[in-house]
Amino acid sequence: MTDSRKTIIAARFDAAQDYERAAFIQKRCARILAERIRQHRAAQPPRRILEFGCGTGLLSRELVSAFPKAEFHLTDISPTMLERTSQHLAPLPATVQLYVMDGENPQPQGAAEGFDLITSSLCLQWFEDRAAAFRDLAALLRPGGHMIVSTLLTGSLHEWQESCKNAAIACGVPDYPSLAQLQEDWPTGGHGEWDVCALHDPTPSARHFLKGLRMIGASLPRDGHQPAHGLRRAMHHFDNHFSHVTYQTAFGIFLKGY
Repeated sequence: MTDSRKTIIAARFDAAQDYERAAFIQKRCARILAERIRQHRAAQPPRRILEFGCGTGLLSRELVSAFPKAEFHLTDISPTMLERTSQHLAPLPATVQLYVMDGENPQPQGAAEGFDLITSSLCLQWFEDRAAAFRDLAALLRPGGHMIVSTLLTGSLHEWQESCKNAAIACGVPDYPSLAQLQEDWPTGGHGEWDVCALHDPTPSARHFLKGLRMIGASLPRDGHQPAHGLRRAMHHFDNHFSHVTYQTAFGIFLKGY
């Protein structure tokens, strides 16, 4: 990912003051991911955990509660998001460290010690080279460690895409990967698999949907995309045909070999 695009993304999330008020899907996804982590690590609780893209700490709070004896490294590209995580975890446990880190170029503190669990909820869709990031992240895992993550798949927000197509305007929805692409991205030296869960977010109007994206800092268009004069036509089509948007969510589990 280019430095300029990272700067834009970080700035968008820095400015997302109402993130938690609009992050309905993010909250549901974090709970689902946390439950899967608890199930997979129940017999052997992780001792060192790295979370990238922690945001306001939706997943972090679940995991700190589930694994109170673990050492946590909570990271995000946005300094302001880290401040919000700290506020939500206050008083901050001595076992928790927070610092700025780009998950696509992971350089965590104490990396030489390795991690038992690396996790992230709905951050990977911002990466430009998932395969390379997965290789770098897997290298930080201890033998037998897990990488358990979630991201968005192709087909997400198809209601808005259809509305833009009907209005003959460009659509700012990112080109999310297919399940096959995600499977190919897993690194060597272990085994990974994905499964899919469709999450539906009720929305009374296109205006409400677009405002929600801005509130969570997710309104970044694809490179070269400019707002079109046909936006109102797309919004009208959406309002007449849809009452929710769909998030095709992929949950991935990678086990590093011994």
